[in-house]
Amino acid sequence: MAKLTLFSELEQIPLESSWFKAYRLPEPCGAIALYEPYHFQEVISFIIFGRDRAILLDTGMGMGNIKATVEALTDKPLTVVNTHSHFDHVGDNWRFDSVCLLNRPESVELLTRGYSLQPGDDNLEKHSYYYPGQLWFDYSKIEIKPSRITPIEPGHIFDLGGRTLRVIATPGHTNDSLMLVDEQAKVLFTGDTIYPAPLYAHFTGQSDIEIYRDTAHRLAEQFSDYTMVCSHNNPVWEGAVLNDIAKAFDEVYEIKKNVKEVRQYDYENFSILV
Repeated sequence: MAKLTLFSELEQIPLESSWFKAYRLPEPCGAIALYEPYHFQEVISFIIFGRDRAILLDTGMGMGNIKATVEALTDKPLTVVNTHSHFDHVGDNWRFDSVCLLNRPESVELLTRGYSLQPGDDNLEKHSYYYPGQLWFDYSKIEIKPSRITPIEPGHIFDLGGRTLRVIATPGHTNDSLMLVDEQAKVLFTGDTIYPAPLYAHFTGQSDIEIYRDTAHRLAEQFSDYTMVCSHNNPVWEGAVLNDIAKAFDEVYEIKKNVKEVRQYDYENFSILV
């Protein structure tokens, strides 16, 4: 079974923030996880370090000031990258001069103009939040402020000094999903395409189970011996699990041909919602 590293196994870094928790990831990850534990999705953003520069991978939900949190953890020049355009990964984009996003025109336009979550979204309900004190934001109205987007293409290289990260497109969860690959250290930053929890393949107009299945097989073929750094729930997972995930997508794809309603199919340490 592929090893899953839990937050309880990692070094926690003290923060003044009451919303984020910071953890130093084990080598070869070369990153700090910025974890948002007080919302049911448990999203994670990452500071990825090179010798000269750093990447902030995603900007979180926007409930805490991620820019101030990052500045307390590093003084390296920063490039900000979104793994995709869902609200829990782009909430603080507006605090930065520019944010890189895969060049999908509809997504670039969406984040450039900003958007709001629609009534009925579960993220607008009180039960979605576990914060022990008084919330300082209105969870019933979540707005993503406009931000300045720099479109990037698959194959784009981020040079951090002594470390390079390559962009790959990983559609399925959304059309604009990307991952960052560190080929020297054999580390894969997976965004929302792969993580140890329900994999969402059910978003109308965004998700595609057949494309997601193809992406899963491509990842299994190329990265099953990598260390994966995942953007929800728990941060570090052995890439060997990609083989199990690809097989699971095959099974769910065949079942889905005869099932119309949304269902969740459970496997060990992950599930597929389609």
